[in-house]
Amino acid sequence: MPQIVLVVDDDSSIAHSLKSILSKNGFEVITATDGEEALKLIKTNKPDLIITDLVMPVMDGWYFKMKVREDQRHKTTPIIILSGLLVSEAAQQEHEAATFYVPKPFNTPLLMEKIRELLDGRNPSPNP
Repeated sequence: MPQIVLVVDDDSSIAHSLKSILSKNGFEVITATDGEEALKLIKTNKPDLIITDLVMPVMDGWYFKMKVREDQRHKTTPIIILSGLLVSEAAQQEHEAATFYVPKPFNTPLLMEKIRELLDGRNPSPNP
């Protein structure tokens, strides 16, 4: 069964690009255009990893991330923040271990490497 990645971004071209890249790499991808829509989706789907933008209408990525962490089922779900906002090193260090920051425009090989690293650490393969 493929691992599920939730992509939350109001920019349809980025969401489409991520969905295409992730699907080609064997992931099942669900998408939302803002945090509120994404919260509804995670009630019926349990993503293995979440990729979210920060600046979105209705509910931004910061508030969405906070609401995700309040849900016991998603306390340790890896979250990748994919944003064009500059984040200082100090702010990056404040993120919990399950969160990683990737700047836009993103480097696809680096993003895929981080996704695999986060998912392998969370769901180790039984075969070496």
